[in-house]
Amino acid sequence: MIKPSDIQARLRLFRYGLVVVVLVTFLVSLLAPYAALRFVDTGGVPIPPITDFLGTAFLFTVVVAVIAVIAYFAYRYVLLNTVKKGETQQ
Repeated sequence: MIKPSDIQARLRLFRYGLVVVVLVTFLVSLLAPYAALRFVDTGGVPIPPITDFLGTAFLFTVVVAVIAVIAYFAYRYVLLNTVKKGETQQ
């Protein structure tokens, strides 16, 4: 059976992991298009500034953040119901 202190620790770890996923999503969605277009500079075509990709990066980050919040509450629901089910079986 999972103890309540274990549940809080698991939820805290899951929250931190989701925050890292959201931050990495922002950085990758901001820097990946810029890095992918670096080869264009060798042909004499100017590269768009990195701020041009900011809107797309925010959009991807918001989508991932919403998915992360849904995943967190689903995981929390499952953990809390596991504890309630374990208490009723004893």
